[in-house]
Amino acid sequence: MIKRNLLCVKRKEKLDLGELLLYEPYKNILQNFLELATKIEAKDFDPVAKVYDGLLSVPKEIKEHYESLLGVTSYYQHSQGGRGRYIEKKMASAFESCSLDIRLSELPLWIEYPALHKKKGIFTLNGLTFEEKRLIRAIPWDWIGDRDESTDVGTILKNEKTIVLAELKNRVDSGGSAARREILTSQKFGIIVDYLLTNNKIYKKDNEKLSLAELLRYFQIENLELYIGILFDKGDRPATIEMDRRNGFYSSSKEGFTYLKNKILRQGIKILSEDLENLRLEILLLTKPSLRVKIEALYGDEITLKLFRKQLPVSDLLLLKYDDIWFSQLISIDERSFLLRYNKNLLTIFKDLLKRDRCLREKYDNLVISECGKKELEQIIKYLLSQHSKIFDNKFVPKDKNKEAYLGDIIQFLASVES
Repeated sequence: MIKRNLLCVKRKEKLDLGELLLYEPYKNILQNFLELATKIEAKDFDPVAKVYDGLLSVPKEIKEHYESLLGVTSYYQHSQGGRGRYIEKKMASAFESCSLDIRLSELPLWIEYPALHKKKGIFTLNGLTFEEKRLIRAIPWDWIGDRDESTDVGTILKNEKTIVLAELKNRVDSGGSAARREILTSQKFGIIVDYLLTNNKIYKKDNEKLSLAELLRYFQIENLELYIGILFDKGDRPATIEMDRRNGFYSSSKEGFTYLKNKILRQGIKILSEDLENLRLEILLLTKPSLRVKIEALYGDEITLKLFRKQLPVSDLLLLKYDDIWFSQLISIDERSFLLRYNKNLLTIFKDLLKRDRCLREKYDNLVISECGKKELEQIIKYLLSQHSKIFDNKFVPKDKNKEAYLGDIIQFLASVES
């Protein structure tokens, strides 16, 4: 019997912020896995899917396993489960000065109330108090711009009078060539640069209207840094510009930087420095007062250094390693296979037994309280095999596993959902 390293058996109030970012998405996924493992009607296939996926021709001896495999894995692959925002939230949780989902329309809120903006970004409005929600509703700044846009993460460096904004890509090949180019042309930084070059008024407070550059200087910001950040190469290694040239969309980024440079020159803006091969531009807006703007592509560990002015390997963002997803998905595939074949499995048998045996409920409660402690797990397995061995038929155990170990896995899976 193996004690699994499961996040979802832990008490939520004891988790640190990095673990909390995984806890709710994991819990939701595991609850759906349990539905698939205990209810036949949780997944069915339409007639066309049965033909296309081969369900009508698969050999009889593996039919249930194949149908279960399709049902469980198709659910998981279509589940977002918080994956898209995990890295950004992990970054924001790791550094006090970092926030995420920086919208142009919310810049005044972010600059005036950075902690509140950060909390809203990580936990959404549902995670805010009544007074915090009220503060957001009553913000005195009006947005009067015509094109709002958001950036993944940002940092306010008060001592440097600098704001840093970064749009992140997980890998050198993430998003496609058009997405890279559009960040610098028609979307994201392209829109920000347009506002800076035109100096159009996009904010209003009382009777005063301000452009983006004027708003930044209103808050005593003298420098704006805009970064495209590429975290990893095609493996798990920090990205490099060389890897991007060979296997990514470097050429699309270069097209975007060239486009920006030409637009800036047409406006007569002073370019302080440029290095298009290494995807860097720095300009000086001669507004009153002036604003220095840096635009650059960052790779791997450069991202954390520029965002936080601290050396932190981006690989450290991936350090949390729990068994919940792979373990529960494999358990669900096996259990749904038995459910399709026999209309019951060890999970349904155990859940039914919990209703009928008070002593078992007490032992299960002790197991959950202990966060699936090894001693408590051994005690409940020993009790089941001594008092109820007949109902745990070997036909419900995968051929490559022994009953005691598999039963231990089943109970840990259930506890991770119900704790």
